[in-house]
Amino acid sequence: VEFPEVPPTLLANLNRQRLEGKLCDVSILLQGRIFRAHRAVLAASSPYFHDQLFLKELDSISLPDVMDPEAFGVVLASAYTGRLAMAPEEIVNFLTVGSVLQMWHIVDKCTELL
Repeated sequence: VEFPEVPPTLLANLNRQRLEGKLCDVSILLQGRIFRAHRAVLAASSPYFHDQLFLKELDSISLPDVMDPEAFGVVLASAYTGRLAMAPEEIVNFLTVGSVLQMWHIVDKCTELL
């Protein structure tokens, strides 16, 4: 799945920084795993993260255990790349992550694929 409205060059550089652990300014905690990211990317890509980061000014966010960490990691990467690859048997996991994070473009695509 590709989301062409995502500016590729800027996000590619931010994604590289994320993968290298550079300039990340927030930690996301999910089922004992820690994901590092950039506040600006999270807030711009998810109303859930926007509210958590702007209203509460948190340095770390604990996510509900209802989400699959692997699916979350892929969704996090999609915020940087505009691409989301998922196997048919994983659609429900991605639908859950998209719903919790209020990432409606992911919810819509998962619903379409079900």
